Amino acid sequence: MKRTSPAILLAVATALVILADAVIVVAPRVLAEPQPSPASQATAEPAIALASPTLASPTAEPTIAPMVFAATYFIPVQTPTAAPPTPAPTPTPQVTPVPYRDTVSNAKAYAKARLGTTQYNCIDAVFIKESKWNPYLGRSSGPYGIPQANPGSRMATFGSNWRTSPLTQVKWGIWYANSRYGSACGAWAFWQDNGWY
Repeated sequence: MKRTSPAILLAVATALVILADAVIVVAPRVLAEPQPSPASQATAEPAIALASPTLASPTAEPTIAPMVFAATYFIPVQTPTAAPPTPAPTPTPQVTPVPYRDTVSNAKAYAKARLGTTQYNCIDAVFIKESKWNPYLGRSSGPYGIPQANPGSRMATFGSNWRTSPLTQVKWGIWYANSRYGSACGAWAFWQDNGWY
C-alpha cells in the first residue's frame, strides 16, 4: 500500500473540520429561523458567505481563521406596473377635394393630358374651326357644342349633362375623332380637305 504524504492528510483533515464546523454552526441557525412562505421560497435564494482558511506561510502550520456564517435572504418585490397608456391616434387631416369646375379651360387640360401635345394640337384646331370651343353653340336638334355633334343628343352616351358640360362634349369629340378617323390628327386632316369632319 502506498503512503500518503502528511501534507495531503493535513489538507483533508482541515477540510473535514471546516465541513463539520459548518454543519454544527449552520444547522441550529437554520432550524431556529422562521421558514419563509412558499411564495417567497420560489423567489428567494439564500446567500451564505464563508470565510476561507488562511495560511501564514508555506512552512508554518496552517491556521484556521474563525468561520463566520451569514444567511441573507433576498426577496425581490415586484411592484405591479400599469401598461403604458395607448396613445390616442393622431388625426390625419382630411383633404377637402376641390370641386371640379366643368369649364372650357379644364376640358382643354383634360384633352391635352389625354392626347399628348401633337394630337391635342390637331383636336384643338378642329374644335376652333367647328365652334371656337363654345359649349353652347348650335341647337340640340342639329350640330351642337364644342365638337358640333349632329345631333347634339349623340353626346348623351358620355353624360346626361351633354348640353352644358364642356368636359362631356370634349370626351365625346375625342372618341368620335378616334373612332371615325383613327386619331385627332386624322380628323384634322379630313377637316382641312373637306371643311367639315
